[in-house]
Amino acid sequence: MKISKKQKIARIGITMGDPSGIGPAIIKKALARLYKNTNITIIGDRWVFDKVRYTESGMQNVKFIDLKNVARSNFSFGRVKAEYGRASIEYLDKALGLIENNELDCLVTCPISKESINLAGYRYTG
Repeated sequence: MKISKKQKIARIGITMGDPSGIGPAIIKKALARLYKNTNITIIGDRWVFDKVRYTESGMQNVKFIDLKNVARSNFSFGRVKAEYGRASIEYLDKALGLIENNELDCLVTCPISKESINLAGYRYTG
């Protein structure tokens, strides 16, 4: 797909979703398929993202906002924790702020854990 010089390249924000969930893997798989002329910002925890074993192709045009919300001690994929629910909400809050400040044009969110979000004190039924 060719983009003319007159067309604006959308600034796409992607939140990691639940850090212990499938979100980081979904993002890495998607990045390998995206066009090179994209402007993508990932919002999450970089070390968790880097822990996922998928190709790094597509990462050269990606900005990463590392919120450093998740402690490395006792981290495990597939777990339900209040810490992970809090992180999911903070990723969304940061992304929405970027949209409000006209730094992003659209937002893609990866899956969250309703149970983790509720454990963190947020009332969310989905």
